[in-house]
Amino acid sequence: MDTKQIIKLFTNGAIVFEDIISKKLECTFGIQLIQKGKSRFDTRHHFSNLHWIVNQELGWGGSISDDYPFRWDITSDASVVCYRSNFVEYIFFDLVVISKEEQDTIIKEKEIADIEAVERARIVEVLTPVLILQMMPYNKVHTGYLETNFGIHLKQIQRGMHMNMRYKPRYGSTNWVANQVLCWGSNTGWDITTDGKIACCRINYDDYVNFEIEVLTPDQINEYKAKELENRTA
Repeated sequence: MDTKQIIKLFTNGAIVFEDIISKKLECTFGIQLIQKGKSRFDTRHHFSNLHWIVNQELGWGGSISDDYPFRWDITSDASVVCYRSNFVEYIFFDLVVISKEEQDTIIKEKEIADIEAVERARIVEVLTPVLILQMMPYNKVHTGYLETNFGIHLKQIQRGMHMNMRYKPRYGSTNWVANQVLCWGSNTGWDITTDGKIACCRINYDDYVNFEIEVLTPDQINEYKAKELENRTA
């Protein structure tokens, strides 16, 4: 893309902030934004050697309204971009045009990530009723039940008191599908992360177990089924 085309993308509303995270900029347009700074004040004038193409200024009270849809400013050489999420936050990015080879690599990586995201969403859908709603007892983890019925293996990575756990529900920046109660009788409660990667089992209120959630291959599932059949006939 040439400079005029890039500038038009940022001034006609074709790009939104979420496109940075989704990799749409790289995959669709072959450009990349690299954050270089953030300020609570308008510091665009610090780039005194650059001419800014400025959209309508954000106003008091209207800074997040539909009257101000375009929040991007870009220099005339398309080298620096400023995003204004409101009238007291300015985020600056270096704009880089990537090569076709780099673009193809990012596209492939995104395709793989999208496939994994779909699979992880399936894991959350499968495990939510089994672990969280039905509160599967902890002693059922190592029986092969999850492996043979759902193709999922829980790999233990840590066990300890609440204060020592790396992954614990309702703490930190990790999002959880959480259940705040324990099952009466077995005293077991489960929580899983919304990305379907981590499960946390709570036993008797302050005995926590963290698991990595692994998806088994068909061959691995068959191995568990063979072991189960062997145990039944033993």
